[in-house]
Amino acid sequence: MVKKYFSDLNYTLGNEDTELEFRMINALKPKNILTIAGSGSRAMPLLHEKCDNLYCVDVSRPQLLLTELRKESIKSLSHHDYLAFWGFPPYAAYDYAIKRREIFESLDLSFECVEYFTRVFGELKWGSILYIGKWERTFAVFAKIVQKIIGKNFDQSFKYHNVSDQVHYYHNDFPMRKWKVVLFMLGNKSVFNALLYKGDFIKMNQPESHFEYYYNAFERLFTHSLTRSSFFLNLCFFGRIQHEDGNTIEAKEECFEQMKKSLNSKSKVHFLNHDLISASSKVKAKSLNFVSLSDVPSYFGGDLERDYLQQLKPSLAVGAVLVLRSYLRVPESDLAGFVDVSPKYSDLIAKEKVQMYKIQVFEYTGE
Repeated sequence: MVKKYFSDLNYTLGNEDTELEFRMINALKPKNILTIAGSGSRAMPLLHEKCDNLYCVDVSRPQLLLTELRKESIKSLSHHDYLAFWGFPPYAAYDYAIKRREIFESLDLSFECVEYFTRVFGELKWGSILYIGKWERTFAVFAKIVQKIIGKNFDQSFKYHNVSDQVHYYHNDFPMRKWKVVLFMLGNKSVFNALLYKGDFIKMNQPESHFEYYYNAFERLFTHSLTRSSFFLNLCFFGRIQHEDGNTIEAKEECFEQMKKSLNSKSKVHFLNHDLISASSKVKAKSLNFVSLSDVPSYFGGDLERDYLQQLKPSLAVGAVLVLRSYLRVPESDLAGFVDVSPKYSDLIAKEKVQMYKIQVFEYTGE
């Protein structure tokens, strides 16, 4: 039975910074890729000119339909129209309802996708769907509380254009006591359960408290890169992407043109409405070169938590690279046949713009 949290649209913008995988696949050039679909924003950026197959996996049918919508809009639209259709800055401030409907009706979508999103867009009067997911709506609430507690200067850190000035502000003038109040109020299991997870919250196995976990993650964000460039911090403080610098990688022209070129050449996108292990059994044996697991294994337990990597082995080519994000809980898994190569990607991991995940990269040895 599908858990309450994994139903309908959980994500519409996305909860991960896929620039990490985007940079990795551009270096590795994997031919066959399996990825958790999510909103599609974490899947489509894995397309590149030498990709033969991209397998998008999700237990949620609506998330796969959203991924299909992203795929077809990338394939058919210019970069400008893509930003306008989805509602990314700098076009978020304008009413594109009429244009959005015209674009939607021109896309080559499945009947199921057309039926589903005609209803969704109709409810929104053809407004943007970028922030209607449960996760995005949760952070709209978070942002209102941040603004209320911190006050009129809540957005001060977003005014900096170099990291050194921003770090100086954070260490000297940032309203730390008020910020800690925010984290005490919102950074705990009961609040996230009430707002989002409906009882499916991850069982934490990290040594920190919830407060320490979130405090340390946010401190990395405030001190390692510009806050205005983090879509996640934009969501936390504004409830939406306020600054164009914070657009996710799918909205950046470099990535968009690469995805578009891939879709209009030889790359095939497959939608698999299955769990991770079942989906991996549907692909050709020993064919996968790259697997993006998201934080799905953080929700595993028991035998599945221990054995999921071993169950993926039949689908993996020797040298396959797997990217795992762990949120609050790092799976206690059998790593036989896998080597942790995370240090090779330490610079990319340090620059990741969410910082709520422990990111590990494994390579399959074939053993």
